[in-house]
Amino acid sequence: MSRSYGGQTAEDRAADRRARLIDVGVEVVGTQGVSALGMRAVCRAAGLSQKFFYESFPDTDVLLHSVYRAALSRLEDAVAPAVASGDLHAVFDAAAQLMEADPRLCRILLVEPVADARLRRHVRETIPAIAIAALGDCIGGSPDDPRIRMRFSALFGALISLFIEWTEGNLGTDRAAFASHVTAVATQLMEGAGHADA
Repeated sequence: MSRSYGGQTAEDRAADRRARLIDVGVEVVGTQGVSALGMRAVCRAAGLSQKFFYESFPDTDVLLHSVYRAALSRLEDAVAPAVASGDLHAVFDAAAQLMEADPRLCRILLVEPVADARLRRHVRETIPAIAIAALGDCIGGSPDDPRIRMRFSALFGALISLFIEWTEGNLGTDRAAFASHVTAVATQLMEGAGHADA
């Protein structure tokens, strides 16, 4: 059994250090980009020595994945009630509210993957399932169908542009109007996918 110091076990303290490193990673990637995510800089900002970095992560690639997952988890939590109710407008409204409140998440989830191959891989592994759950009946075919994948690519491109502009304050302040527009764009791009002529 682990000894307890100050009411925390060794496992608790290790988990706390890992969480601090991820929090710093979110701040760095969300404000400066992936290129700024260096081990020494992260350790310095977290107030931890490098040995504690290696306690949690073998390298910065794994930390980057954890940063992406942390940002994605916040998005998933924010939109979960709307996804469960099948309300696409509410999904985009919740996402817009979250990214307006914390623009770092927009950069981590939408901006940085455009330039970073590692994050693009994470996007391919995670976003389609979320999109399928949110879009529901708008999708008329299998995500393995190249036609569906092309529509997903078009949709993600549109969403990236729209949410960046929204987060940067270039599309006004009416979040309901923004969510309505995004909903219309998503519906138009995905509706009937899989039923188009080959």
